[in-house]
Amino acid sequence: MHHLLGRPALALLFALMPLAASAQEESPDELFKKGNEAFTNGKIDDAIAAYKTCTEKRADFKEAWYNLGIAYGRKKQFDDEIGAYEKAIAADANYTKALYNLAIANEDKGDDKKAIEYYEKVITAEEGAVDARINLGILYAREGRLEKAIEVYLKAIEIDPDVADAHFNLGIALSRQGEKKDDPAGRTDAYNKAVEAYKKATDKNPKYHKAWYNLAIAYNKLKNVDQEIDAYKKAIEVRPDYPQALFNLGLAYKEKKDTASAVATWTQYVTIAESRPEEKKYVQTAKQELENLKKSEPAPK
Repeated sequence: MHHLLGRPALALLFALMPLAASAQEESPDELFKKGNEAFTNGKIDDAIAAYKTCTEKRADFKEAWYNLGIAYGRKKQFDDEIGAYEKAIAADANYTKALYNLAIANEDKGDDKKAIEYYEKVITAEEGAVDARINLGILYAREGRLEKAIEVYLKAIEIDPDVADAHFNLGIALSRQGEKKDDPAGRTDAYNKAVEAYKKATDKNPKYHKAWYNLAIAYNKLKNVDQEIDAYKKAIEVRPDYPQALFNLGLAYKEKKDTASAVATWTQYVTIAESRPEEKKYVQTAKQELENLKKSEPAPK
Protein backbone atom coordinates (compact mmCIF):
# COMPACT_ATOMS: atom_id res chain seq x y z
CA MET A 1 0.00 0.00 0.00
CA HIS A 2 1.41 3.37 -0.99
CA HIS A 3 0.56 6.49 0.95
CA LEU A 4 0.97 9.86 -0.71
CA LEU A 5 1.68 12.97 1.24
CA GLY A 6 1.92 16.59 0.22
CA ARG A 7 -0.09 19.80 0.07
CA PRO A 8 -0.01 22.49 2.94
CA ALA A 9 -0.96 26.17 2.28
CA LEU A 10 -4.55 27.47 2.46
CA ALA A 11 -3.43 29.75 5.31
CA LEU A 12 -5.61 32.74 6.01
CA LEU A 13 -3.97 36.16 5.57
CA PHE A 14 -4.34 38.67 8.40
CA ALA A 15 -2.20 41.56 7.15
CA LEU A 16 -4.09 44.80 7.21
CA MET A 17 -3.50 48.30 5.89
CA PRO A 18 -4.16 51.15 8.35
CA LEU A 19 -7.86 51.38 9.00
CA ALA A 20 -9.71 54.34 7.58
CA ALA A 21 -12.35 55.14 10.19
CA SER A 22 -15.82 56.00 8.98
CA ALA A 23 -18.99 56.67 10.87
CA GLN A 24 -21.08 56.03 7.77
CA GLU A 25 -19.97 52.65 6.46
CA GLU A 26 -17.24 50.08 6.87
CA SER A 27 -14.12 50.50 4.78
CA PRO A 28 -12.60 47.60 2.79
CA ASP A 29 -9.94 47.23 5.47
CA GLU A 30 -12.55 47.07 8.23
CA LEU A 31 -14.54 44.50 6.25
CA PHE A 32 -11.38 42.47 5.71
CA LYS A 33 -10.74 42.46 9.45
CA LYS A 34 -14.38 41.57 10.09
CA GLY A 35 -14.13 38.64 7.68
CA ASN A 36 -10.97 37.38 9.38
CA GLU A 37 -12.59 37.56 12.81
CA ALA A 38 -15.67 35.71 11.57
CA PHE A 39 -13.53 33.03 9.92
CA THR A 40 -11.43 32.57 13.07
CA ASN A 41 -14.62 32.13 15.10
CA GLY A 42 -15.93 29.50 12.69
CA LYS A 43 -18.61 31.77 11.19
CA ILE A 44 -17.75 30.97 7.60
CA ASP A 45 -20.91 32.41 6.00
CA ASP A 46 -20.36 35.70 7.81
CA ALA A 47 -16.73 35.70 6.68
CA ILE A 48 -17.79 35.13 3.06
CA ALA A 49 -20.29 38.00 3.26
CA ALA A 50 -17.66 40.35 4.67
CA TYR A 51 -14.99 39.41 2.13
CA LYS A 52 -17.47 39.73 -0.76
CA THR A 53 -18.52 43.21 0.34
CA CYS A 54 -14.86 44.08 0.79
CA THR A 55 -14.01 43.06 -2.80
CA GLU A 56 -17.05 44.90 -4.13
CA LYS A 57 -15.63 48.07 -2.61
CA ARG A 58 -12.03 47.37 -3.65
CA ALA A 59 -11.87 45.06 -6.66
CA ASP A 60 -8.08 44.76 -6.55
CA PHE A 61 -7.90 43.72 -2.87
CA LYS A 62 -6.00 40.48 -3.58
CA GLU A 63 -5.75 39.39 0.06
CA ALA A 64 -9.54 39.61 0.42
CA TRP A 65 -10.07 37.54 -2.73
CA TYR A 66 -7.52 35.04 -1.40
CA ASN A 67 -9.24 34.71 1.98
CA LEU A 68 -12.62 34.51 0.25
CA GLY A 69 -11.27 31.54 -1.70
CA ILE A 70 -10.20 29.83 1.53
CA ALA A 71 -13.64 30.43 3.05
CA TYR A 72 -15.38 28.95 0.01
CA GLY A 73 -12.98 26.02 0.17
CA ARG A 74 -13.97 25.37 3.78
CA LYS A 75 -17.54 24.92 2.51
CA LYS A 76 -16.34 22.79 -0.44
CA GLN A 77 -17.77 25.31 -2.91
CA PHE A 78 -14.92 24.62 -5.29
CA ASP A 79 -16.14 26.65 -8.27
CA ASP A 80 -16.57 29.74 -6.10
CA GLU A 81 -13.20 29.05 -4.44
CA ILE A 82 -11.51 28.84 -7.85
CA GLY A 83 -13.21 32.03 -8.99
CA ALA A 84 -11.97 33.92 -5.93
CA TYR A 85 -8.36 32.80 -6.42
CA GLU A 86 -8.58 33.76 -10.11
CA LYS A 87 -9.66 37.26 -9.04
CA ALA A 88 -6.70 37.44 -6.67
CA ILE A 89 -4.36 36.49 -9.52
CA ALA A 90 -6.05 39.01 -11.82
CA ALA A 91 -5.09 41.66 -9.24
CA ASP A 92 -1.50 40.34 -9.08
CA ALA A 93 -0.30 37.91 -11.75
CA ASN A 94 2.71 36.95 -9.56
CA TYR A 95 0.63 36.09 -6.50
CA THR A 96 2.02 32.58 -6.00
CA LYS A 97 0.05 31.91 -2.81
CA ALA A 98 -3.16 32.20 -4.83
CA LEU A 99 -1.71 30.17 -7.71
CA TYR A 100 -0.79 27.41 -5.27
CA ASN A 101 -4.23 27.36 -3.65
CA LEU A 102 -5.83 27.48 -7.10
CA ALA A 103 -3.94 24.29 -7.94
CA ILE A 104 -5.20 22.66 -4.72
CA ALA A 105 -8.78 23.78 -5.38
CA ASN A 106 -8.72 22.25 -8.87
CA GLU A 107 -7.25 19.07 -7.40
CA ASP A 108 -10.04 18.96 -4.80
CA LYS A 109 -12.55 19.46 -7.60
CA GLY A 110 -11.05 16.46 -9.41
CA ASP A 111 -9.48 18.41 -12.27
CA ASP A 112 -5.91 17.09 -12.11
CA LYS A 113 -4.94 18.58 -15.47
CA LYS A 114 -5.79 22.10 -14.32
CA ALA A 115 -4.08 21.45 -10.99
CA ILE A 116 -0.91 20.38 -12.83
CA GLU A 117 -1.08 23.53 -14.97
CA TYR A 118 -1.16 25.76 -11.88
CA TYR A 119 1.48 23.84 -9.93
CA GLU A 120 3.74 24.21 -12.96
CA LYS A 121 3.10 27.96 -12.94
CA VAL A 122 4.00 28.11 -9.25
CA ILE A 123 7.35 26.37 -9.68
CA THR A 124 8.13 28.54 -12.70
CA ALA A 125 7.42 31.69 -10.69
CA GLU A 126 9.02 30.51 -7.44
CA GLU A 127 12.20 28.42 -7.63
CA GLY A 128 12.01 27.38 -3.98
CA ALA A 129 8.40 26.13 -4.04
CA VAL A 130 9.08 22.69 -2.52
CA ASP A 131 5.47 21.87 -1.55
CA ALA A 132 4.26 22.67 -5.07
CA ARG A 133 6.92 20.37 -6.53
CA ILE A 134 5.88 17.52 -4.24
CA ASN A 135 2.21 17.95 -5.08
CA LEU A 136 3.04 18.20 -8.78
CA GLY A 137 5.04 14.99 -8.54
CA ILE A 138 2.08 13.22 -6.92
CA LEU A 139 -0.16 14.25 -9.83
CA TYR A 140 2.45 13.27 -12.44
CA ALA A 141 2.69 9.86 -10.76
CA ARG A 142 -1.10 9.55 -10.70
CA GLU A 143 -1.05 10.03 -14.47
CA GLY A 144 1.68 7.40 -14.82
CA ARG A 145 4.36 9.96 -15.68
CA LEU A 146 6.86 8.48 -13.25
CA GLU A 147 9.99 9.98 -14.81
CA LYS A 148 8.51 13.47 -14.50
CA ALA A 149 7.45 12.75 -10.93
CA ILE A 150 10.95 11.58 -10.02
CA GLU A 151 12.43 14.67 -11.67
CA VAL A 152 10.37 17.11 -9.60
CA TYR A 153 10.92 15.16 -6.37
CA LEU A 154 14.68 15.24 -6.94
CA LYS A 155 14.52 18.99 -7.56
CA ALA A 156 12.52 19.45 -4.35
CA ILE A 157 15.19 17.47 -2.47
CA GLU A 158 17.94 19.56 -4.08
CA ILE A 159 16.21 22.71 -2.83
CA ASP A 160 15.55 21.35 0.67
CA PRO A 161 17.05 17.94 1.53
CA ASP A 162 15.33 17.90 4.93
CA VAL A 163 11.74 17.55 3.68
CA ALA A 164 10.80 13.95 4.51
CA ASP A 165 7.73 13.98 2.23
CA ALA A 166 9.92 14.57 -0.84
CA HIS A 167 12.03 11.48 -0.07
CA PHE A 168 8.90 9.47 0.79
CA ASN A 169 7.10 10.25 -2.45
CA LEU A 170 10.31 9.68 -4.42
CA GLY A 171 10.37 6.21 -2.88
CA ILE A 172 6.80 5.58 -4.04
CA ALA A 173 7.60 6.63 -7.62
CA LEU A 174 10.72 4.45 -7.68
CA SER A 175 8.76 1.48 -6.28
CA ARG A 176 6.16 1.92 -9.01
CA GLN A 177 8.95 2.00 -11.56
CA GLY A 178 10.16 -1.29 -10.13
CA GLU A 179 6.69 -2.81 -10.52
CA LYS A 180 6.72 -1.89 -14.21
CA LYS A 181 10.20 -3.24 -15.01
CA ASP A 182 10.29 -6.47 -17.02
CA ASP A 183 13.95 -7.28 -16.42
CA PRO A 184 14.96 -8.51 -12.94
CA ALA A 185 18.08 -6.30 -12.81
CA GLY A 186 16.08 -3.15 -13.58
CA ARG A 187 13.45 -4.13 -11.03
CA THR A 188 16.07 -4.73 -8.33
CA ASP A 189 17.78 -1.42 -9.10
CA ALA A 190 14.50 0.50 -8.79
CA TYR A 191 13.62 -1.15 -5.47
CA ASN A 192 17.11 -0.52 -4.09
CA LYS A 193 16.73 3.16 -4.96
CA ALA A 194 13.29 3.16 -3.33
CA VAL A 195 14.83 1.68 -0.17
CA GLU A 196 17.36 4.53 -0.06
CA ALA A 197 14.61 7.12 -0.52
CA TYR A 198 12.44 5.66 2.26
CA LYS A 199 15.47 5.39 4.56
CA LYS A 200 16.18 9.08 4.01
CA ALA A 201 12.53 9.87 4.79
CA THR A 202 12.83 8.02 8.10
CA ASP A 203 16.19 9.69 8.80
CA LYS A 204 14.52 13.08 8.43
CA ASN A 205 11.47 11.99 10.42
CA PRO A 206 11.99 8.86 12.55
CA LYS A 207 8.27 8.86 13.47
CA TYR A 208 7.18 8.63 9.82
CA HIS A 209 5.29 5.33 10.21
CA LYS A 210 4.12 5.27 6.58
CA ALA A 211 7.72 5.56 5.38
CA TRP A 212 8.76 2.64 7.64
CA TYR A 213 5.82 0.65 6.24
CA ASN A 214 6.71 1.36 2.61
CA LEU A 215 10.37 0.61 3.38
CA ALA A 216 9.28 -2.81 4.62
CA ILE A 217 7.36 -3.44 1.41
CA ALA A 218 10.41 -2.48 -0.67
CA TYR A 219 12.53 -4.93 1.34
CA ASN A 220 9.86 -7.57 0.70
CA LYS A 221 10.20 -7.00 -3.04
CA LEU A 222 13.96 -7.50 -2.64
CA LYS A 223 13.33 -10.65 -0.55
CA ASN A 224 15.21 -9.20 2.43
CA VAL A 225 12.94 -10.63 5.11
CA ASP A 226 15.04 -9.61 8.13
CA GLN A 227 15.14 -5.96 7.04
CA GLU A 228 11.43 -6.17 6.16
CA ILE A 229 10.64 -7.34 9.69
CA ASP A 230 12.78 -4.62 11.26
CA ALA A 231 11.01 -1.91 9.21
CA TYR A 232 7.52 -3.18 10.12
CA LYS A 233 8.55 -3.26 13.78
CA LYS A 234 9.69 0.38 13.50
CA ALA A 235 6.33 1.35 11.96
CA ILE A 236 4.51 -0.41 14.81
CA GLU A 237 6.80 1.17 17.39
CA VAL A 238 5.66 4.57 16.12
CA ARG A 239 2.01 3.51 15.72
CA PRO A 240 1.17 0.44 17.82
CA ASP A 241 -2.34 0.10 16.36
CA TYR A 242 -1.15 0.04 12.71
CA PRO A 243 -3.21 -2.87 11.34
CA GLN A 244 -1.61 -3.14 7.90
CA ALA A 245 1.89 -3.28 9.38
CA LEU A 246 0.85 -5.90 11.95
CA PHE A 247 -0.80 -8.08 9.30
CA ASN A 248 2.21 -7.92 6.99
CA LEU A 249 4.61 -8.50 9.87
CA GLY A 250 2.76 -11.73 10.58
CA LEU A 251 3.29 -12.77 6.95
CA ALA A 252 7.00 -11.93 7.18
CA TYR A 253 7.40 -14.03 10.35
CA LYS A 254 5.57 -16.90 8.65
CA GLU A 255 7.93 -16.65 5.66
CA LYS A 256 10.87 -16.76 8.06
CA LYS A 257 9.27 -19.83 9.71
CA ASP A 258 9.15 -18.02 13.07
CA THR A 259 5.84 -19.56 14.10
CA ALA A 260 5.75 -18.17 17.63
CA SER A 261 6.26 -14.58 16.44
CA ALA A 262 3.72 -15.02 13.62
CA VAL A 263 1.11 -16.29 16.09
CA ALA A 264 1.80 -13.46 18.55
CA THR A 265 1.67 -10.81 15.81
CA TRP A 266 -1.51 -12.05 14.13
CA THR A 267 -3.19 -12.41 17.52
CA GLN A 268 -2.33 -8.77 18.24
CA TYR A 269 -3.55 -7.81 14.75
CA VAL A 270 -6.93 -9.53 15.22
CA THR A 271 -7.43 -7.80 18.58
CA ILE A 272 -6.79 -4.40 17.00
CA ALA A 273 -8.46 -4.89 13.62
CA GLU A 274 -11.54 -7.02 14.37
CA SER A 275 -13.80 -4.02 14.96
CA ARG A 276 -12.69 -2.23 11.77
CA PRO A 277 -14.96 -2.95 8.77
CA GLU A 278 -12.21 -2.21 6.23
CA GLU A 279 -10.06 -4.97 7.77
CA LYS A 280 -12.77 -7.67 7.70
CA LYS A 281 -11.24 -9.72 4.86
CA TYR A 282 -7.76 -9.57 6.38
CA VAL A 283 -9.03 -10.48 9.84
CA GLN A 284 -10.58 -13.62 8.37
CA THR A 285 -7.25 -14.44 6.69
CA ALA A 286 -5.32 -13.87 9.90
CA LYS A 287 -7.69 -16.11 11.86
CA GLN A 288 -7.28 -18.85 9.26
CA GLU A 289 -3.50 -18.46 9.38
CA LEU A 290 -3.58 -18.69 13.18
CA GLU A 291 -5.67 -21.84 13.01
CA ASN A 292 -3.29 -23.40 10.48
CA LEU A 293 -0.20 -22.48 12.48
CA LYS A 294 -1.65 -23.89 15.68
CA LYS A 295 -2.50 -27.14 13.89
CA SER A 296 1.04 -27.37 12.57
CA GLU A 297 2.61 -27.01 16.02
CA PRO A 298 4.15 -30.27 17.29
CA ALA A 299 2.10 -32.05 19.92
CA PRO A 300 3.51 -31.82 23.46
CA LYS A 301 5.46 -34.88 24.52
